[in-house]
Amino acid sequence: MGLLVAAAITIVLALLAVAVLIARAAPPGDRGVLGLVFVLALPLQPIALYLVRLPLDAVVRAALGLGIWWGMVALVYAPFTEEPAKWLVVAVPRVRRSLVPGNAVPLALALGAGFGIGETCFLAQALVASGAYPDLPFWRFYGFMLERLEVCFLHGVFVAAPIVRLAQGKSFWPGAAVGLLLHFLTNFPIFPAQLGAFGLAGPAWAALLMGWTAGLVLLGAVVLLRVHRRLACAPLGAQDRNRAEGDVVASTQ
Repeated sequence: MGLLVAAAITIVLALLAVAVLIARAAPPGDRGVLGLVFVLALPLQPIALYLVRLPLDAVVRAALGLGIWWGMVALVYAPFTEEPAKWLVVAVPRVRRSLVPGNAVPLALALGAGFGIGETCFLAQALVASGAYPDLPFWRFYGFMLERLEVCFLHGVFVAAPIVRLAQGKSFWPGAAVGLLLHFLTNFPIFPAQLGAFGLAGPAWAALLMGWTAGLVLLGAVVLLRVHRRLACAPLGAQDRNRAEGDVVASTQ
């Protein structure tokens, strides 16, 4: 029960963060589409897991066994299944039409938060169903709560590069490659930790992994804040001007 309570607290905190983001970082006319993006992203993690990741893992295991090569290949599962799943949201016609430089970063963060919350729900349910977790009070799962909140933000960081480029009328794929690489680098330390590399014990690797993730969150926050400010202060293009005029007309009615 403690894990479920911890997951519920995590989800509430993430939802509050999304609400603040939508209220403060997005123009009034963009709040509806950001809410849509958030909702569309909620089921994507389990969908990608069952439709792509698990079948792929079965093929790789059959070919490589469970040795070190399987562990190395498994590192690319998350980036190459989860990132394309998130890209699908931007292909939704209403989302694509609404995407402009000024709302690109908030949209990416709303998408990432929805994806991360859906992933949190799935993981909590799966762990409870497996029975492979201790029955402790919810506050003992502070590591789970912190890691899940960080992941809700980092999923937005990973998808921000392709979304920003798309909003600017640039090629999507260089940004997509950046997102894949960032996702891979975020997960990479898990591999040497599982091997006990450098003679470090489990607690030492756990501390290193926590510090690594926290550092990426801080760096991502700084970079996205600067990018959003630059895009929000940039001269309005034709599409932005039309939408801004529409917001003004709507506000006067």
